[in-house]
Amino acid sequence: MSPNATGKQSQLEPNRALLFLREQAGLFSRLEGLAARQQALVAGEAIEPLMSVLADRQKVSVRLAEIASFLKPVRSAWKEFRTQFDATQRDEAETLVTNTEASLKRLIENDERDARILSARKQRVAEQLSGLNSSGGAVAAYQRKAQTVRRMDLVSEDA
Repeated sequence: MSPNATGKQSQLEPNRALLFLREQAGLFSRLEGLAARQQALVAGEAIEPLMSVLADRQKVSVRLAEIASFLKPVRSAWKEFRTQFDATQRDEAETLVTNTEASLKRLIENDERDARILSARKQRVAEQLSGLNSSGGAVAAYQRKAQTVRRMDLVSEDA
């Protein structure tokens, strides 16, 4: 059973802390899966599915924030806290923390890459729109010229 955000204690028991660390690692793994899906959707310019993935990531992030608040006292005194684990628990906890930190680093790198891609795409669209505005001016000028020519033709026909 996964720990929940009720009954927050100032001092976590080692077993409960380990449950939070396991859940945290699982959520980071889920985030990495969502990030991979996000990357594919960003590359494919699929906006609606991308928004759904971002919403899912937000839900996972909210739970991670809850867990982080529970683990804050543990993290701030990690060297002392880890002595409360038996050897097997300590090894597992250290592996979970190491894997979570590596996962967070990958997520940040991937999100930064996606942000650069989206920023470049936004810039490209802005330039295209600017070009349309400029060419729109040219089209208007051609339309005025065409109307002038038509008027001259009408005047010529009347004569």
